[in-house]
Amino acid sequence: MKQSKFGAFDVILAILIVAGIGLNIYAYGFYDKGSPGSELESSRGPGASSSTNAGESPQGGSAAGGSPSGAAESPGETGQPSGAPGGAAPTPTPPTPSSPGATTTPASTPEPQTYVTNTLVFRLNSPNLTVNGQEAAIDGQGSAPFNLDGVSMLPLRATYEMLGGAIEFDSGTGYISALFLDTTLRVKMGETGAEINGTPVTLTVAPENRNGAGYVPARAIADALGTTLAWDGAAQSITLAIPSLSIINPSTLLSPVPEAPPAPQPPPVYTPSGAPTAADFAWFMGGARPAGVPQGAVRITDLDEIMGDWKMLIWIDPDHVVEYESAYFLAMVNISETGGTVSMSIQNLLMVYEDGTTYDLSRNGAEVYTGGYLPTEMGIFTGYDGYMFTITDFYTRDGRQHGIGYQEVQSGEPCYVAFVRP
Repeated sequence: MKQSKFGAFDVILAILIVAGIGLNIYAYGFYDKGSPGSELESSRGPGASSSTNAGESPQGGSAAGGSPSGAAESPGETGQPSGAPGGAAPTPTPPTPSSPGATTTPASTPEPQTYVTNTLVFRLNSPNLTVNGQEAAIDGQGSAPFNLDGVSMLPLRATYEMLGGAIEFDSGTGYISALFLDTTLRVKMGETGAEINGTPVTLTVAPENRNGAGYVPARAIADALGTTLAWDGAAQSITLAIPSLSIINPSTLLSPVPEAPPAPQPPPVYTPSGAPTAADFAWFMGGARPAGVPQGAVRITDLDEIMGDWKMLIWIDPDHVVEYESAYFLAMVNISETGGTVSMSIQNLLMVYEDGTTYDLSRNGAEVYTGGYLPTEMGIFTGYDGYMFTITDFYTRDGRQHGIGYQEVQSGEPCYVAFVRP
């Protein structure tokens, strides 16, 4: 029998070689079908993490029944839409502030507020005011500022609403809150306790309700709004220059309310006080004697305005025209009128000579002179043994009334007359 060329060793070697080839073929097919680290790894794209995402199985399939065979995943798990080509890069996600390498943008600083000024000018007892120079009604209801014990009171609601502010009333406490920008004025009618921007203050007088409108001291409103208050005594006006975010729209203002002309005021009463002295007539004796109404004075043409008591000077020959020692009389005089006849009752009090000698004449009786009013001259008065006074002018200057004229005497000396009050 012929012996075979292959021995037992050769058979075993051949079996091992065939087995190795089969394992290689099986392994190649396994990796090609989507084993971990092949297609799934490449589908994550450049820079994708190899860690397992929440909701995924360690084999790359869905935790809810997914297959490890490499089937397409749903959007949001792999970052690519269903059916996307394997290996395509996912849509990049911007880093959050907590992500490594994220850039934090600093918060922007708000722009500072720019303020303008609204100027409100109120007038005592007037239902109108001026807003930035334009005349307007305060509220159309006749509300008008007034003086209360020397304090100017302004209508609260009208002032704030004109600026664009608001008024709030707490019926439980009775307090009124006036709001404008970041300021608050809190008051209560009839009480001097108040708050300005949360700080307790005491008002000079208590707020007051008149004809349904609440009035508050102007000073409190100025302090609450952070502005100053300007008082014009001649115009009887209060000015507030208020910082605001915008200028008041003129179209929102109410038309001015027609105002009745002010009632004529009676002339002031000038009453002299005390006995006359030479100092009362320094304006007449201290220099050139006025020959008429001086500049800046207002001539009195109404006879009623000169009625009443005056201090009087009668100055005899101050320039020594006649050889006679100069002297003057100080007297009180009353001017009155009855039935068209003007009377001047003179009570001489003191006679003073140039050398300083004085004579008390207060015990003598009054001398009465009568006359009338003439269009060209204030009056001519006669009496007392034919002596005559001619009053040429009465006038007002610097809060005092003055009168000037002359007296005719029988001896011929020039004699000048002056009146003053108070």
